[in-house]
Amino acid sequence: MFKKTLLASSVFAAIAAIPAVANESSADDKYGHDLYGVIAVQLANRDYKEDNKNSGFQINNETRLGWRGHARFDSLPEHTKFIWQVETGYVDPSFSNRSGSYFGERDTFVGFDSERFGLVRAGRVLTPLYELVDWPGSNPGLGDVWDWGGTIGGVKHNDRQSDTIRWDTMELWTGFTLDLAAGAGNDRSDSTGSEKSKNNYWHGGAAHQRFDLGSGNWIQLDLAYEMNYNTRSVAKQVGADDDDPGITNYWDNKAWLVGVQGGLGPVGYFAQYRRAEAETEEANSSTVKEKQDSYTTGLMYNFGANNKWQAKVAYAKNNELKVGSTKQNNTDDKVWSAQLLYQVDSNAVVYARYRDVKMGDAYKMRASDVDPRWKSDSFKEASVGIEYWF
Repeated sequence: MFKKTLLASSVFAAIAAIPAVANESSADDKYGHDLYGVIAVQLANRDYKEDNKNSGFQINNETRLGWRGHARFDSLPEHTKFIWQVETGYVDPSFSNRSGSYFGERDTFVGFDSERFGLVRAGRVLTPLYELVDWPGSNPGLGDVWDWGGTIGGVKHNDRQSDTIRWDTMELWTGFTLDLAAGAGNDRSDSTGSEKSKNNYWHGGAAHQRFDLGSGNWIQLDLAYEMNYNTRSVAKQVGADDDDPGITNYWDNKAWLVGVQGGLGPVGYFAQYRRAEAETEEANSSTVKEKQDSYTTGLMYNFGANNKWQAKVAYAKNNELKVGSTKQNNTDDKVWSAQLLYQVDSNAVVYARYRDVKMGDAYKMRASDVDPRWKSDSFKEASVGIEYWF
């Protein structure tokens, strides 16, 4: 069977982020495959602080489909099977100029699942650190700050990454597992032919220690690390010709995350702290070092007949960017959100959500840079949605 980690104290928390891998319907057969998916549509009204042309009503369609399977090849040990998966991206993300998706955009891989050594996958998968950032750290609606937010140079960490090999161990002792991964970065195909871009690699891992407290209560401690080498950034300069390539920097990035999650009766909770560091060398051989600390926390309460209702509140913040020993004033970001969810079926939920995203100032590495590093505008959003999975 594929390994699954219980991430919350209720069925609601376990389904809010559908796992990329789940049990097959024909797991004991020699060959088997399944079609699976999520029908997820959110109706949202968003009011931006400055970018008013994008304010208003939109539909966020995160519906996606996947195809996965296994094969018990004759030459494999009885405890091991070959596995594969192909998954589409979202149909139409809201407040985005992108429309449509393709097979292979989300977790797409081949690998082996063994009752003795765990799960090994090669292809496109979540990085171990990002899996914690994504869930539980970004729910509900904290991603603009906690996930893809922040303003550090290079890349604070990857998310779903191609050209990756990942190993998720079985329990090494009661409640303890490891996830280890390594792969190529997005700049490996850099058309400039730079030797540094050719060395754009990353590696990372996560450790999880879960304690069962009885009566369905539990607590899990998480620790994760990721290192990225030679991530490329380019900044156009004021007054430069159109064909001027701009100033290129190659960044080495480190990220650490420590977290806790758990459930106590009808109450679920999580908290995470992350530090991101970046370092690059300028043309004059001076070294630039940056650092940004962030944290996220959430609390949920399940109630009503059969605990079909769930109320959840959460908060996340990126502290001000530090360059060298100097804090960059007003570069901090924060978001709070509240959600009320109802389980209408064993495989479906409806919800209402409100969130307030406040983004600080964007950062320019040099006064001569044409544009600061990208950052979303501040906004407030009210939404309702439905998710049905199969």
